[in-house]
Amino acid sequence: MIKLYDFKSSPNCQRVKVVLAEKNLSYETVPIDLRAQAQKTPDYLKLNPYGKVPVLTDDGTVLYESCIINEYLDEKYSKPPLMPADPAKRANARILIDYGLGHLDGPYQKLRMETMKDEKEQSKEVIAAAKAELRKLLQRLETELGDQSYLLGDFSLVDAALIPRFTRLEGFGVIPDDSLPRLGKYVERMKERPSVKAIL
Repeated sequence: MIKLYDFKSSPNCQRVKVVLAEKNLSYETVPIDLRAQAQKTPDYLKLNPYGKVPVLTDDGTVLYESCIINEYLDEKYSKPPLMPADPAKRANARILIDYGLGHLDGPYQKLRMETMKDEKEQSKEVIAAAKAELRKLLQRLETELGDQSYLLGDFSLVDAALIPRFTRLEGFGVIPDDSLPRLGKYVERMKERPSVKAIL
């Protein structure tokens, strides 16, 4: 039986839940309250020494780090496949995940932290600059998308990895934007998938 140690609003947990749903895998959820620091308890740290969510257990296998969990799920439960068979395309998938999560993280976190402040303390300049930088960085994904329905053509681990970030960027008012028409339509298309609807 698969168990997912989960905090409902965590984007890291959400991307795993998308893959579990796409593969129609049943699993048990173990709620971990980050606000109560449940991820820092000795028992939890035995599962994940990083003290983060999610953790996935599957027949004695214990895994953490959401993108690694998703690759495991795709390799063990291969129907439907969510990574290309071609090694070069698989490598490109990993590059896009790294880009969408790693390279966008600086301005994303800057925007997130600024908007968490009391409205009177927020800097409009910091928010505008972060949004502008994010839109500039998102041009790479706009180009990658091209006329395809999904970032690799077919729905893949790339889409599962990035959709929690895209929905948050939408919440921050970064997208939709006239400079990113394909990405705007893509996010709307993604939100129609049952696996994504379940995390919204």
